[in-house]
Amino acid sequence: MATNFTAIDFESIRNEVYNKFAEERPCWTLVVFASIYTFVASVGIVMNFLVLFVTIRTKELNGSANKLLAIYSLFEMVHQSGHFLFVYTVFSGHYLVAFPIAVRILSPSFFAFGCTTLLLFFTSIDRLLYVIFPLRTAQYDNAIICCVVLPIAGMFGAFYAGSLYLNCGSFDDQLIIGTTTDIGAIAFIQSKNLMKLLYEIVTIILLATIIIYALIAILLHFKKAPSNSNSNQFNMRIFRSLFIIVSVNISGYFVIDFYISAIALNMELPMSLWKWNQITCIVLNVSAASNAPILYLSSLEYRKAFRKELVPFIKIFSRNSVHPH
Repeated sequence: MATNFTAIDFESIRNEVYNKFAEERPCWTLVVFASIYTFVASVGIVMNFLVLFVTIRTKELNGSANKLLAIYSLFEMVHQSGHFLFVYTVFSGHYLVAFPIAVRILSPSFFAFGCTTLLLFFTSIDRLLYVIFPLRTAQYDNAIICCVVLPIAGMFGAFYAGSLYLNCGSFDDQLIIGTTTDIGAIAFIQSKNLMKLLYEIVTIILLATIIIYALIAILLHFKKAPSNSNSNQFNMRIFRSLFIIVSVNISGYFVIDFYISAIALNMELPMSLWKWNQITCIVLNVSAASNAPILYLSSLEYRKAFRKELVPFIKIFSRNSVHPH
């Protein structure tokens, strides 16, 4: 996500943040943040992989919502993998990387980030259509996902990532810390109108997602199906799981909204601003790593699938951890 810079320009960031970090060997601030990013990104990738894995392996998880969640988890894995550039630059001792190189390396991560935003929105549309038109076939769902959802999400992801390339020209020789927030911040400095437009689009999409889920809750409340019917119970479980996932993920974005409006706009010290940028980014990535735990706790179908698929791995791990005396 781009960060709003008003009183702080790139020169002050370079002189008071990047150059200071480059002079410290080792720089414990970078080591601490890189370690946190390593843990959060690694856990997030594993958790999202589990959602993708059990969806592929479990025949019962073949609904459109399950498929969209699996695709969302796949893009989250790509998105969170981008943090390892920062991890590499810190632990390799380089600390700084050229801005154009960082943009090229992290373009898949930014592309995936744009896609996840649209996929959250499309999961809400999918659940709304399912409540209104429950009699849909798997072939119909697959066609919608392949011909509508993925192309639109892909175009927005490409637009989001491509917008960063537009800002590479005047920063060809500039060295930065290789975090996604650094690239977003510099892109905002270079092209405030474009990045502000992207930020507003993302916010509108997320607000629309919340409104749609509120509408779904109202429709489910007044739906005539018996409360104890299998179909109604399944719909309520999948709705509850999706609502919690969307709420947790969107809350990460709203933390950034609050940060920008209440903290970033009033901050005058570049080093403090850089640290707060990383903290809010970490919060966002923690929320993005929550899909698997939420599904395990709130969905009976996913709980059974996780247990079934993970038991063999647990047995192997337990066997290898037992040493004969």
